[in-house]
Amino acid sequence: MSTARFGPNFAKVFAAAILQEVSFVLMVHFPGYLEGLGITESLIGALYAAAAVLGLVFRPALGRILDLTHRRTVLLVTGLLNAAVVLGLATTSVWGPLLWVLFLSQRVLQIALFTTMLTYGADSIPTEHRTQGLALLGLSGLLPIAVGGVAGDLVIDGFGFAALFVLAAVASISSWALVWRLPVLPILGRRPRRGFWAALAQRNLLPLWWVTLSFSIGLETLFTFTRTFVADRGVGSTGLFFGVYGVAAASMRIFGGRHYDRIPHRPFVVGALLAYGICLVLLAVAGSEPVMVIAATSGGLAHGAIFPILTSQVVNRARTAERGSAMSTFTSIFDIALLLSAPTVGLLIDGFSYRVAFATVSMALVVGAVVYAFWDRRLVASEVAAPA
Repeated sequence: MSTARFGPNFAKVFAAAILQEVSFVLMVHFPGYLEGLGITESLIGALYAAAAVLGLVFRPALGRILDLTHRRTVLLVTGLLNAAVVLGLATTSVWGPLLWVLFLSQRVLQIALFTTMLTYGADSIPTEHRTQGLALLGLSGLLPIAVGGVAGDLVIDGFGFAALFVLAAVASISSWALVWRLPVLPILGRRPRRGFWAALAQRNLLPLWWVTLSFSIGLETLFTFTRTFVADRGVGSTGLFFGVYGVAAASMRIFGGRHYDRIPHRPFVVGALLAYGICLVLLAVAGSEPVMVIAATSGGLAHGAIFPILTSQVVNRARTAERGSAMSTFTSIFDIALLLSAPTVGLLIDGFSYRVAFATVSMALVVGAVVYAFWDRRLVASEVAAPA
C-alpha cells in the first residue's frame, strides 16, 4: 500500500515511532523484574499507580507545551532523556529510591513521547485519510507488541534484565536520531487557546473521554498483570500472549483500516469494547494455551479497531488550536485508568484470584460500552437538532 496519501512525512514518522515503541514494549517485562526483587502484586500496582498520579500532574503542562511549541522539539528533548533513564535502570539491583525515581521518570517521559508522536502524526496526515492514517501509524505500536514480548523473554533468559534495559535504551536513542530527519511543522490554530482544562470539559468530547477510560482500564489490566498471571497459572507465556495479541491488532489495522473513515464509528467502538471484555473473561478461565490464544486474538482485534477511531474522533472534535491539549487529555486517561485499575486489580488478585480480578474488569467494560452508546448518541442528536 502506498503511503503517499497520508502525507510526505508519514514514512519517517512511522520509522521513528516504531523504534520508540520497541523501547516502551520491552518495559512490559518490568513487573517481572520487580517480582524478582521480592515485590508483591499489590506493591507493583501501587508503584504503577504512583506513576499514573505523576503523569496526571504533568499532563496540563504537556498539553500547554504541545499547543505552543513545535512537536519535533519536544520529541528531541524527551527522547534523549528517556534513553538515559532507561539505561540507568540497568544499574539498579535493589528495591529502593533510585529504582523508584528512574522508573517514575521513564513513565513520564514515555507519556510525553507517545502523546507528542501521536499529535505530530495527526498534524501531518490529511483530514480525508486521517482515521486510516492513524490506524496505520498505530502499527508502529502494535508490531513491537507482537515481537517485544518474545524478544524480551529471550533477552531476559539469556542475559538478564540489565540487558533488556540496555536494548530498550538503544531503541530509544535510535528513534531520537530519526526524529532529526523530520521537518518542523507549523504551530496550528489562530483562535485563542483555552488550554488543557477547557479541552477536558468540552461537551462533545466527554463521551469520548468516558469510553477511552473504559477501554484503557482493560488495557492497563492486561499490560500490568499478564506476566505475573502467566507465572501463577503456568499456562503459555507472556511472549505467546502478546505475540498473538499484536498480530491480531496489526491485522485489524491493515485489512480494516481502509474502511475506518467510512463506517459508523459508535457501534464499531461499542463492539470493540465488548470484544475486549471477552478477552478478559477468556483469560480469567484460561487453563490451556488454545484458550489463551483465543483471548489474545479477541483483545488484539478490539485494540486494533478502537484506538485509531477514538484518536481520530478526538482530533476531529477538538479545536485545531487546542489539539495538543486534547491529545494530552486523551492520553492522560490511560494514566487515570492505571491509577484506578493497578491497585484495585492487584488487591483483587491478592485477596481473591486472577479469575475474580479479570472477570470484574470485564464487567466494567460492558457497563462502559452501554453508557457510552446512549450518551454519545443523545449528544450527537442534540447537536444536530440545535440549529433547528
